[in-house]
Amino acid sequence: MEQVSSKQALRNQIAAEKSTFSQAELQFFSSEVISTLELTSLFQNATRILIYYSIPGEVETHDFIDKYRENKCFILPVVKGNELVLKEFSTTEEMITSSFGILEPTGDEFIDFDRIDLALVPGVAFDRELHRLGRGKGFYDRLLPLIKAPKIGVCFDFQLFDHIPYDEHDVKMNMIVSQNEIVIE
Repeated sequence: MEQVSSKQALRNQIAAEKSTFSQAELQFFSSEVISTLELTSLFQNATRILIYYSIPGEVETHDFIDKYRENKCFILPVVKGNELVLKEFSTTEEMITSSFGILEPTGDEFIDFDRIDLALVPGVAFDRELHRLGRGKGFYDRLLPLIKAPKIGVCFDFQLFDHIPYDEHDVKMNMIVSQNEIVIE
């Protein structure tokens, strides 16, 4: 139980820190993270990428998806009950707003997980030991073990720590990209 409360304390700390920045500042920080990500060979060599469609306060991915959608296939998670199912992104016009307020693609489920080359994963916090702290619902912890592709956590500098609390079932990243740092295994 101690672990859970310290995870929640860290979530609260990050939320408080994030609220000190304007939307314009977070947008600028996002562009720095994305520019760093674009330099990685994992991204450059990937053709089919699991990515999230960002919500306010996350590293923004909308422009990134739009920039590369002609050259790369993006797969987005969709909340279905207590699980994430995957669907291929085509256009924003073919997306609907979920009950969580997240734009999600419509269409058939993507189930060929072995064809995913790279997974870009959001999180509340990450550490330099490649652990990830999510929002606490376990969606990604249930999905990521099914995906063999390298997993890159993306975050703002203030979300990267030397050590964060984690549980054995929490899936580690292969790389973390922040504004000014790349952490690799």
